[in-house]
Amino acid sequence: MKPSLISPAERRVLTCLKLIGRCEVRAIARSLQVTAMAVRHHLGALEKAGLVKTTLERRGVGRPHYVYSLSASADAFFPKEYGMLASNLIRSIAELDGETKLARIFEHMKEATVARYSSRMAGKPLRRRVAEMAKIRTGAGYMAEWEQLDHRTFQITEHNCAIACVAQQCQHACVCELSMFRDLLRAAVSREEHIVAGDPCCRYIVQSRKARGPAKEHTALLARKEGLRPWANK
Repeated sequence: MKPSLISPAERRVLTCLKLIGRCEVRAIARSLQVTAMAVRHHLGALEKAGLVKTTLERRGVGRPHYVYSLSASADAFFPKEYGMLASNLIRSIAELDGETKLARIFEHMKEATVARYSSRMAGKPLRRRVAEMAKIRTGAGYMAEWEQLDHRTFQITEHNCAIACVAQQCQHACVCELSMFRDLLRAAVSREEHIVAGDPCCRYIVQSRKARGPAKEHTALLARKEGLRPWANK
């Protein structure tokens, strides 16, 4: 669930649970200075969204107590500095061990990615490999789409760079990304647009290795197709 889809009041309940930990309705109501009924209403919505967990606890004689806590999914609603951490790590590696070591690290990560997804490409024709690649990249946050330009040529467009803060300061990230595309797709791949270079997207042309002529022969066709958004590709 996206942070923008919860109400300000529900966000305050999440923040309260983050600050005081597992607790009952009355503790939240006291902290937020609202009624217990209002808290129960918000907790019900948050539990339905998968952001809050309820545990039934028995404490001796009497009615059981309902205790509320954040689910693992709720962690995404709180500030993160992963981008800054990654940038600092890259800078430190380059300063301590040099660019060669940094390049080897990115190459190792690329090889691990290829190994992880190779089974999803096995035995598939190029068209299905391209479709699978777009699915993999969308799952990683790149908002990828694909389309077929002719019988041997395809296009993959990424509308978001999920590692923008890293890519902007380290060329190895984008070099290894292109290499990963080529290895997984087992095809000739060229990058025609690049977010880091100021383009609105990263656009790749994928051609069967049997195809003749440079990928840029399809520029006119791409221009005619501009504006299409085939998220549900045929």
